[in-house]
Amino acid sequence: MNNHLLESHVLLFIFIGIIVGFFSRGWMLRGDIRQYPTLPNGYLINLTTGFIAAAIGAVAYPALLGKNYVAVTFLSLAIQQFRDIRKMEKETLHSLERDSYAPRGESYIDGIAKTFEARNYIVMISSLITTFSAFIIRYMTKRNIIIIPISIALGFIVTLILKNYTKGHTLQDIVNITEAPLEFKEGSNLYVGDIYVMNIGLSATKKRILKNGIGIIIKPIGENEKIMLNHSGQRKAIVHECSRLLGLERYVETRRNFDNGDLALVIVPITKDVSKLKEIIYNVPILEINKKINSKTS
Repeated sequence: MNNHLLESHVLLFIFIGIIVGFFSRGWMLRGDIRQYPTLPNGYLINLTTGFIAAAIGAVAYPALLGKNYVAVTFLSLAIQQFRDIRKMEKETLHSLERDSYAPRGESYIDGIAKTFEARNYIVMISSLITTFSAFIIRYMTKRNIIIIPISIALGFIVTLILKNYTKGHTLQDIVNITEAPLEFKEGSNLYVGDIYVMNIGLSATKKRILKNGIGIIIKPIGENEKIMLNHSGQRKAIVHECSRLLGLERYVETRRNFDNGDLALVIVPITKDVSKLKEIIYNVPILEINKKINSKTS
């Protein structure tokens, strides 16, 4: 057993499995619309757990080959560890909610935490496939110059497939966005286009909204999309990203048109940029709960 594990080709295959898994985690780890994880501590934490996942995946097959079944039981411990990572991510994001003027919401937080847990599984699988394929190819040829590039390529292909499979969609896939004028009707009723949003009494507030505010109409492209856009967690995610990336003087509100399902958004941002606001909304992720709703109703 010990001699087997110390053979040079076994150590080499484990090493390339770890490398593929680690670089796969680095490839999937990027700052996006959510600006999470944060630099540098968030990246360090996730790269470290990714390295551990890669190591576990890389040694799984050699351990089975060496009949070290006790070592394989560490897979179950690893899965529990990754679940704890998901719990840690949720607790971290919940702690940040208290300092946010526009919170992410429970559904958004749950989706982010699940994403980071799933990526560790992707790393573990890609490392396992890399090492396993190296052993299989070695039965056909002993030449490492052939074994290494093929097994590395297979590992990254698996990563790509799983990454695309787990990739979330964004609102760009289900809505169209247009700018709409802000207008006060009947004295104090604020409208975005033809959609009533809220009542504003103070004249100073009205002037600020008309001067610095932006009105947006978000139009779902179909019936299922109307249901998805109606979800309160989805609307919270939209408000959170808009207010976080453009800043918020104070006022932000959404209101749904019950006749056609359109969603009106009014915001008074620190940075008034309509094109940037549209880009932010288009890139807001579709929450996982909405994907389930969509699959049931389609």
